Amino acid sequence: MRESLGSAFMYNIIIIFLLVVFAMISGTLSYYKAFKVNTFITDAIEKFEGYNHLSVAEIDRSLRTIGYSLDSSFKCPRRRGVEPITKPSGVNHRYCVYLYDEGLGYRTYGVVSYINLDIPVIGQLVRVPIYSQTLRLYDFK
Repeated sequence: MRESLGSAFMYNIIIIFLLVVFAMISGTLSYYKAFKVNTFITDAIEKFEGYNHLSVAEIDRSLRTIGYSLDSSFKCPRRRGVEPITKPSGVNHRYCVYLYDEGLGYRTYGVVSYINLDIPVIGQLVRVPIYSQTLRLYDFK
C-alpha cells in the first residue's frame, strides 16, 4: 500500500512539472511574438517617418503575415497622460501608438502591443502590455 501511494504522488509531481514547463514555454513564445509585433510597428513608423497611411499599410501587412490577433472592440487606454493616435478604419489589430512631441524639433512614438494567451477562460482575463519606443524622428522645416 505504501508504494502505491508513493507512485501516485510521483505521478502528480511529474504532471505538475510538465504543466509548469509548458506554461513557461507558452509564455515565452507569446512574449516573443508581442515583441516582434512591436519591432514591426516601430520599424514601419521609422521607415515612413511617422504614423501615416504608408506606415499603417506596412504594419497591417506585417501583422497579417505573422497572424497577430484581431479585435475590433479593443480600445487603447491613455498612457503617461497621452491619448493614443486614432487608428484608421479597417485596422483591427490589438496595438496602440502614442505620439510624444515635446516641441524640441523631434518626435517619438510609443508602441504598446499585448501578449495573447489563446486559452478560453484565462486568455481574456490576462492582458500583458509590451511597450517600446521609436528613435527620434526629426522635423526639418
